[in-house]
Amino acid sequence: MDPRPESSPPPVPSSPKPTSRFSRRAWAWSAVGAVVTLGVLAGMVRVDRSARGPVLIQQGEWVDVPAPAAGRVMSVDVGLTASVKAGQVVARLETASGAAEVVAPLKAIVGRVEVTKGAQVEAGQPVVSLLNKDVLPSLSVLLPEEYRQELAPGMPLEFQLPDMPYPLEAVIEQVEGPEESLQFAKAQRRAGAYPEGAVLVRAHVPARNYERDGKSRVYQDGEWGRVQVKLGTQRLLVAWFPGLRDALP
Repeated sequence: MDPRPESSPPPVPSSPKPTSRFSRRAWAWSAVGAVVTLGVLAGMVRVDRSARGPVLIQQGEWVDVPAPAAGRVMSVDVGLTASVKAGQVVARLETASGAAEVVAPLKAIVGRVEVTKGAQVEAGQPVVSLLNKDVLPSLSVLLPEEYRQELAPGMPLEFQLPDMPYPLEAVIEQVEGPEESLQFAKAQRRAGAYPEGAVLVRAHVPARNYERDGKSRVYQDGEWGRVQVKLGTQRLLVAWFPGLRDALP
C-alpha cells in the first residue's frame, strides 16, 4: 500500500461576482447629486471680492507748474533743488498778448525743469515740476481696468510693504483717468502687466512713520508694496467662474 498521502484536488477559481446594474446606477446618481449640491451651495455662499495690485511709495508730492498761455520761454529763473515760495516767479514767457509770468503755487523744491530758454510752449504745458515735502508720503496704486467703475474717493484700502508685519489702512483720494493711468504704468515699466488697461489710484499714508520690531521706521522713497481694496462680496460660483458675474444677480 502506497504510504504517500493523496494530493488534494486543485482549487477551482471562483468567478467574479457580476456588478449589480443597480449599484452602478446608484453611484452615478450619487455623483450627480453631489455635483448639483456643490453647485447650489457655490451659488448661495458669498465670499469677499477684492482688487489687488502693486503700490509705489513716494516721499512728498509732485506738482506741475503749467504755462498760462502759449508762447516762447524768455527766461527760466530757478534751477534744480532750488527752494521756492508761493507766488515766486519761476519762468517768464513772451505770448501773443505780451509778457507772462509763471509762478509757483506753493512753497516747495524744484524737482524738474521741463523747458529751456527760447523753447516754444503750449498753454498748460509743464514748465517746472515742484516737489512738496510738507505732505505725507503718497501711495500710487495700479489696479486692473475692470475695477474702475467700482473705485471711488473715500473708499478704504490696505497696503503692506515687504518689511511690514501687518497691513495698514489708508483712504482713496483720487482715481485717475485711463490716459494718466497708462502713462504712469508705462513710466514704471508695468504696462505689460495690464493688457486690458490700468487704473491709477492715489492716496497718502496715515503717518510719516510705521512700527516694526518695536521701533519706528521711515518710509523709503521708491519702495514697492502690495495693496488690497475690498469691493464687497460675490457668489463663490462667480469667484470660480468670473464670466458668470453678469449672468447672476
